[in-house]
Amino acid sequence: MDKKKKLSFFKLPSTRVTIRYLSVALVMVLILTSVLPIILNYPPDSLNNAFDIYMSGIPFVAQISIIYLLCSALIFCTVKFLFRPIDSWYKDTNPKKINDKKRIQKIREKCFSLPYIIFSVECFLPIACSILVLAFTGSHPPIMIFKILMLFVSFFLLFSVASYIFSKDFYTTILKDIYDVKSEINVHVSLKSKIWLQVLPISIMGILLTALIAYNQVIKTEENFLFNSYHRAMNECFDSSVTYDSGNLVKIFSEFELAHYSHSKFMIKPDGSVLTISGFEPSNFLIEYTKYNSGNLDGRTYDGYGIDTQGTTIKVNTEQGVYTLGIMYSIDSSETIVFLLMDFLFTIFVTIVSLSMFANSLHDDIKTVSDSLFNISNSSSNTKLPILSNDEIGDLCVAYNKVQELNDQNIDQIKSSQDLLIERERLASLGQMVGGIAHNLKTPIMSIAGADEALTQLVQELDASIGNPIVTNEDFHDIAKDMQEWIDKIKTHTSYMSDVITAVKGQAVTMSDVQVFSFSTSDLFKQVDILMRHELKSALVNLNIKNKVPDNRKISGNINSLVQVLNNMISNSIQAYNGEPDKNIDLIAQISDNKLELIVRDYGPGLPKVVQENLFKKMITTKGKSGTGLGLFMSYSNIKAHFHGDMRFVTKEGKGTSFIITLPFAD
Repeated sequence: MDKKKKLSFFKLPSTRVTIRYLSVALVMVLILTSVLPIILNYPPDSLNNAFDIYMSGIPFVAQISIIYLLCSALIFCTVKFLFRPIDSWYKDTNPKKINDKKRIQKIREKCFSLPYIIFSVECFLPIACSILVLAFTGSHPPIMIFKILMLFVSFFLLFSVASYIFSKDFYTTILKDIYDVKSEINVHVSLKSKIWLQVLPISIMGILLTALIAYNQVIKTEENFLFNSYHRAMNECFDSSVTYDSGNLVKIFSEFELAHYSHSKFMIKPDGSVLTISGFEPSNFLIEYTKYNSGNLDGRTYDGYGIDTQGTTIKVNTEQGVYTLGIMYSIDSSETIVFLLMDFLFTIFVTIVSLSMFANSLHDDIKTVSDSLFNISNSSSNTKLPILSNDEIGDLCVAYNKVQELNDQNIDQIKSSQDLLIERERLASLGQMVGGIAHNLKTPIMSIAGADEALTQLVQELDASIGNPIVTNEDFHDIAKDMQEWIDKIKTHTSYMSDVITAVKGQAVTMSDVQVFSFSTSDLFKQVDILMRHELKSALVNLNIKNKVPDNRKISGNINSLVQVLNNMISNSIQAYNGEPDKNIDLIAQISDNKLELIVRDYGPGLPKVVQENLFKKMITTKGKSGTGLGLFMSYSNIKAHFHGDMRFVTKEGKGTSFIITLPFAD
């Protein structure tokens, strides 16, 4: 069974990142609670008291707290759900699962994508929660909901950006914990998108707040003017020390002139009933606020939370008691709203255009450097970047040019060291091969020496037979026949020696020799057979050559290089048997998909996993201190670079290994 670590709730990645998100959200809520009443021009002394509860059912602080708690719960659940694979990985103690590359790749992809997913959630969830709370806290005029949502949108955008910035290092820590140099990045977000994501919301917030504050200042100027005008006029018209007749008071107040036809007059009688003298009937909010607070504000009253309708009141004594006379007026301006809206849209447009130009410019500058760095990795460029600016991008170009210089120096040094290592390996192989060839040449040399002695005797016999009457013509023919047989043997041995010398001479050149010729697999296998015969014979291993390719199908390249590659692979196969006699190695040439396949197959123990993972990538050897690991590394590089082919292997434990070389035929 898989074991899990007992991580405490607060040590889980999902919990730790949620705490960050909610901490940022709490700071934003505290700021919002402080500035919202000011920016939206809430009536004084109308929040978090009995009047607030009477009007909304829930006080303002409770409304904000509900929004925060509701959003927190939804964000917590969302993060917990999205972080399940990451939490599970940190809990695991199973080494196989912890090191599972596919699992790690998925977690890395999540760490790249989650900040943007949660960013989107944080943008829309609070707005939805705010609308929900507003819907359950009484009836609100559209203008109030619009202004509140504008403010909420600006703050929630800021909250999302702030959360993204303050949580980024947390995802970076996770990526470092599961860093794998071989990991690929399948979730790609361009630099332009990141700039848009972080800068545009803040720009929108700034523009919205500026528009709301500007509108608020315009309203305050007009409301102060109207209040002071009506307050002064009403105090001049009515004397607080005089007791008026209630009927006469209505008549006097009806004749009181208003500054604009849209303004309204109302009276609140001692019994609490409301009499509308002219215009619109006052709202319940204005009446209740007048009862609660207008006396504390020198007669100023308001029609709602964030509503640009206010009033001026004065208390007058009558025989029935105290009457409250009030004038209600709207101080919003449709022209001002349209102007601010147009200004907002224009500013947003200018911001988007400017931001787009900036993002494109920065993206192009950095992409120039990144493309050049990719070219370095592909060894396809050694050009330097021009320094076109004196900022961080210019510094990056300077650093790139220095890296390029060091890279060129390192490449030259590596090539020099690689050529030296390859030359040493080649000479070591050549020395071993020459020893075997010298042994192989003993047989034909001794045979030629024997033929020389035999021919000498036959010549002497022929010379002695001339003029001898008992020697017949038939005898002369027999002597000639024997001489011809010895001559044929000498030709065979000299031809073999010539082939050996040609093969050895070919192997004396370096593997980097770029001479290109066309040759057949028969020519190739002939040289391999000659050069490997002694090593195979000494190891008591049989080489089974199976050439299934016709001689008219040619290969283009340096035959000596390919001979070295096959010899190296056959030597590896011989060593795989570890000295066991009577073993077989197959050397096969066949056509597959109109390409030549050369197969070297042994029936040994197979390759260890550590060798399989690094074969062709590193100079790895299974021979301990006696091996350099250059053989197969050189062979793979040679096949790729000089023959434009490919090389792969198939191995099974206890059943052997096959190396397959795929080469294109010559045109």
